[in-house]
Amino acid sequence: MSEHLKVQVKAQVNKEDAFFAQQEKDSIKALREKAEHDSNKKYREEHQYHCFRCGTESLMEIQKGKIAVDICVNEKCGALHLDAGELDALLEDRDFIKTARKSIFDIFK
Repeated sequence: MSEHLKVQVKAQVNKEDAFFAQQEKDSIKALREKAEHDSNKKYREEHQYHCFRCGTESLMEIQKGKIAVDICVNEKCGALHLDAGELDALLEDRDFIKTARKSIFDIFK
């Protein structure tokens, strides 16, 4: 029967090496975050007026009271795009609710 010897070697961590390794890690993380931010910004700029539904560059901003609503002017689409908080602001307007309700129910006549 043979005997096996298990040896575990602990590497000594040099404080200077650890410091530079951490700085390099932080630098890489910052570069990745900047690249992601720049990429997202470029994508938003390139697709600013593209319709999310049909993909064409056909969004037009229409002012409805204090709210600017984006509407796709592509005749085969006509999608309505609302930014954050715009639906809540529209629902506070009683006249808009009456008009929207009438428009929606007119579709089913």
